[in-house]
Amino acid sequence: MESLLGVALVFIGAAVTAVLGFAGSAVGMGYAGQAAAGVVGEKPNLFGKMLLMQALPGSQGIYGLVGAFLILSFSGILGGGEEALNISTTTGIQYLVAGLPIGIAGLVSGIYQGIVAASGVSLIAKDEANMGRAIVLSVMVETWAIFGVLISFILLISI
Repeated sequence: MESLLGVALVFIGAAVTAVLGFAGSAVGMGYAGQAAAGVVGEKPNLFGKMLLMQALPGSQGIYGLVGAFLILSFSGILGGGEEALNISTTTGIQYLVAGLPIGIAGLVSGIYQGIVAASGVSLIAKDEANMGRAIVLSVMVETWAIFGVLISFILLISI
């Protein structure tokens, strides 16, 4: 019974990691896309640049997906061996907690990167030469998602 709870906790950890990253990306991309749609309505020639700005907060969803894959892989569940069925509750909790930095950092940074990207869209609409500046400002927020990935990876290799 304990091993079933451990396996369930690993699945919950993987799911939470992915869903939080997906949610951060979806909200962030929504903010940026809303701003971009207004600009494209006035300046259709900026569609490519606006699309790039909207896509920037999408990376947190990718990090969440990678985090979920790492949790399932490190736990042995993806390998499908006998050890995958013998995960203790304590170990399951460790896998769940190891995914939280990716998930939480992805949620928060994805949302705020979208807000910064939306402001970058306005910057580009005023002067296309500001594209590089807008990207750099937006990517600065992503640094924290990358740190979340790093911490989760360190936790996973420590289990």
